[in-house]
Amino acid sequence: MTPEVGRGTRISLAKKYASPDDVRIRSSGYEKCLQCGRCTASCPAAYAFGDYAPRDIMRRLSLGEIGELARSEDIWKCGQCYSCHARCPRNNSAGLAILALREYALKHGIAPESIKRLASLIKNNLYDKGEILLPSTFAQNGRDKVGPRTYARYLENLDKRVKLGYCRDDARKVPIPEESMAEIRAIIDLTYAGE
Repeated sequence: MTPEVGRGTRISLAKKYASPDDVRIRSSGYEKCLQCGRCTASCPAAYAFGDYAPRDIMRRLSLGEIGELARSEDIWKCGQCYSCHARCPRNNSAGLAILALREYALKHGIAPESIKRLASLIKNNLYDKGEILLPSTFAQNGRDKVGPRTYARYLENLDKRVKLGYCRDDARKVPIPEESMAEIRAIIDLTYAGE
């Protein structure tokens, strides 16, 4: 016998639709989203990307479109500034759910190829040097994006770094101690969601 659903009865969409078992998605507040649009109105990414809207992310979560969201490029447009959270009248946070969706996408290998390559690059840089971006990373990937003139100036700056006492391919003068690097590598081994 199905209990009667009367006025004022709260229906949990989370029970109706399957979702990854991640507390960040449940805590994002998508079930109580009013679709008022304040999150989208205050979102810098929505301003930069005309087709991106945190409100739409929350709506799609309530419809159970977890897999589709994880496969889409929309979740990678968020800058994680949490303007959505600051403006929401119900204290919801699309950014929190997006963080979980990104991890879900990488863990299940369904993130866009460009994101997988970037995640792998960042992981390798962190693992090798303890830094996210290295000058050599830019040298490998930046030539086509910045043009030959800017790229040539960039290479000159690498030489200037050496003259100033910095390593050519490091952001600092003093390397990270090996015991700290061991901790960084252990954290990556335990937490990295990608391949």
